[in-house]
Amino acid sequence: MMTGMHLNDRVTRFPRRSAAVFATLPAALLLAASGALLAPSIASAAPGDDITDSCLEMSQNNGPWVSPAVFEPSGTGYVPIPGDSGTVLTFDVRNTCAVPATLTLFSEKWSVADGGTATVQGQIGSQKGQQVQIGPGKDSATRIELAKKAVTTNIGVEIGFILGIPGGEVVQGNEINGGWGLALVEDEAAAVVAPAAPTGLTLGATEVEAGTPVKVSGKAQPGSAVTVTGGGASCTATADTNGNFSCDLTIATVGDHSITATAANAGGTSPASTAVTVKVTAETTDPGGSSSGSLGSLDIFGSLGS
Repeated sequence: MMTGMHLNDRVTRFPRRSAAVFATLPAALLLAASGALLAPSIASAAPGDDITDSCLEMSQNNGPWVSPAVFEPSGTGYVPIPGDSGTVLTFDVRNTCAVPATLTLFSEKWSVADGGTATVQGQIGSQKGQQVQIGPGKDSATRIELAKKAVTTNIGVEIGFILGIPGGEVVQGNEINGGWGLALVEDEAAAVVAPAAPTGLTLGATEVEAGTPVKVSGKAQPGSAVTVTGGGASCTATADTNGNFSCDLTIATVGDHSITATAANAGGTSPASTAVTVKVTAETTDPGGSSSGSLGSLDIFGSLGS
């Protein structure tokens, strides 16, 4: 079976909602409008906005990162046979903007000539979408979502576009155009929630004199601000990348005191941890006026007359 595949149709790969509008604008306005694309900005972007042109960059075979408008990828040369499918196009993409966004790989304006059928499938990183059958018929304006994935700022992810032919296909020499495209849409910012209560509080000593610091240690959400309180005193620390924290708590009041800790971040403050108890005793004092010495022995020699 001789099968042709078209991968280089720019309109098919990157449909633009604005293309028809630009085509009808006077030349002066067209130049002004296109200038915004040359200096992209997302200052006015909001969750749900398409930021593909402003924030998406693409690269193939470790080449330079470029905008979608000038990206010209090469296919792998794979030609499917009935009952088989394979990757016909692969490249890397990245989100260059400091906003959370979701990348969607889709097929649009696809066609299978001569009444034939084909299959199309997409992959983003290790996440592969469902295989979908296309055709027969002419170009279709129906957008088929192939794969979707949240992408991290400035972290490249590989895209794979997969074409195939169903096992029962009998049409010879049909021509397949998968019509691939990408869209990057800004996400809602992830809500920051308050951390859980710190755990595993331990004391450097269970009994100290009044005014002597006791080291309090434990674990909390990494990066959270931890406050330790007890006996009318407090101390603070920042949990490290492993969640460990410690600070020195100095209590001036004699007695048994419960010590707890809370953790805080932009989302709020945690409940208090399970308490530990420290015994604070009175400070030892020197009575003063003490002296020491020795008294030598006294030998008396003589005789006692009768």
